[in-house]
Amino acid sequence: MVDTRPAAAPGQLGLAQSFLNSFDLASDRDELADPNTATAWLVEGRLASPGSEYDSDDLRRLTEVRRALHDLVAANGSAGLQRRAVTTLNEAARRVRLGVRLHPVDGYRLVAEGVGVDRPIGELLMSVTGAMAAGNWNRLKVCANETCQRAFYDSSRNRSGRWCSMATCGNRMKGRAYRQRHGSSHLNAQRSQADRAEAAS
Repeated sequence: MVDTRPAAAPGQLGLAQSFLNSFDLASDRDELADPNTATAWLVEGRLASPGSEYDSDDLRRLTEVRRALHDLVAANGSAGLQRRAVTTLNEAARRVRLGVRLHPVDGYRLVAEGVGVDRPIGELLMSVTGAMAAGNWNRLKVCANETCQRAFYDSSRNRSGRWCSMATCGNRMKGRAYRQRHGSSHLNAQRSQADRAEAAS
């Protein structure tokens, strides 16, 4: 059986990838669509404690951060970075109160000091800054298939990956490009043949 899941990102980057893929465009499934599924997703990702409660305003803030992160990751695939996404994430970082704690062995570390939904948002933003500091943030990309757009980890040597899975989106998009090229060539050939026939008459 072919594995159609997008390539998983390692370490802290995996949390950001999982958060982005909590919305699936192809099936229109959104784990953050209502408080029950959102809480279940956050608890499973160890971003919230069992029994946590979130309201519609909390879900709105979560989805705003997810949309901004999606735009930020899309820029890793050479798309233009949207300033609105940066503004949204900076505002979220200010609100969640990311703090610095010194540790005798690990040195300093960021901690999320916010309460309520600020806590998981803070954890998510720390995973992003951690990945940026580790130097692998730009390997997280958005699938170039416009009907997919899942986040995937680009493990290619030259960081040129474009598809979440070659077995699915890669083959589909290459097949589409092939048909477009050959369909255009066939149409041009028909036109040329018609032009020659008209000139000969």
